[in-house]
Amino acid sequence: MTQPPQNPPPQQPNWQQPNWQPPYGHPQQPGYVPYPPQPLPPPKKKVWPWILLAGVVVLALFAGCAVRVGTAVYSVVDEQAKREIVVTYEVTGDAAVALVTYTGNNSTTEQLAAAALPWRKNVTVTGLVKYTSITATNPRPGAGMLTCKIIADGKILTEKTITGAGASASCEQTHFETK
Repeated sequence: MTQPPQNPPPQQPNWQQPNWQPPYGHPQQPGYVPYPPQPLPPPKKKVWPWILLAGVVVLALFAGCAVRVGTAVYSVVDEQAKREIVVTYEVTGDAAVALVTYTGNNSTTEQLAAAALPWRKNVTVTGLVKYTSITATNPRPGAGMLTCKIIADGKILTEKTITGAGASASCEQTHFETK
């Protein structure tokens, strides 16, 4: 009988060969040459301090501008609030009396049931929002014409005339740059 052919022993990989050496030698063997040293990468520059500095600068600029604008606005608002305007209310007409309702100081409402005509009243208006109004009403039948006026600095700012029994003339003013 013949024997089947025998397979040769499997080949071992190169690194398992008994005489194998790494390409540059082994540290324990004479003539060892170490791997060439690799240069170190340059250190990375830190970006976050620059970002933080930019944020602080922007915040400081914003705060400085806000303070300047706030101060300017406050001074203008304060000046406007302290500004006093003397307003003259005036009611004239054919009737002997009229029902007069007007805004007084601090925007209070005042009313006269039988104001003798012609009627005038000076009121000093202060505050940030300056509002003035006057309404004159004919109290009884047969009454004639009524005219209401708001005057400031000698100039008529608002004027209205009505005719008839029970009719009302109403004038109001919020802007005080004289015409």
